[in-house]
Amino acid sequence: MKVGFIGLGTMGIGMALNLRKAGYDLIVHDLRKESAQPVIEAGAVWAETVADLGQAADVVFTSLPGPKEMEAVGLGEAGLLGSMRPGSTWFDLTTNSPTVVQDVSKRFEEKGIALLDAPVSGGPSGTRSGKLA
Repeated sequence: MKVGFIGLGTMGIGMALNLRKAGYDLIVHDLRKESAQPVIEAGAVWAETVADLGQAADVVFTSLPGPKEMEAVGLGEAGLLGSMRPGSTWFDLTTNSPTVVQDVSKRFEEKGIALLDAPVSGGPSGTRSGKLA
């Protein structure tokens, strides 16, 4: 299974590194490629665009700053909606707006893609230790 991870900031980088440590075939993307360096050095593959990642991954995780960014990654011109395959799954770890998640989820459901709202807490130390709630 190919796992995609978008958003390698304060929270995302620790989660992505833990996925690699667990042996997952990981594809990553962030607005800043330098943010991905630690996980690339750990064996992840860089995706040039969100669409490239969406096409390649069976499961996608996003850890983004907020609802606006989540919506853009999901529904943007070169976003996940246009690139993920039916039967694939998107786990959004962003602290989000229920209304935004419901609206975006409906669009993905129409394409046969599951979107699961899965915000996390535990901070950067929780991401490094793998102990998030």
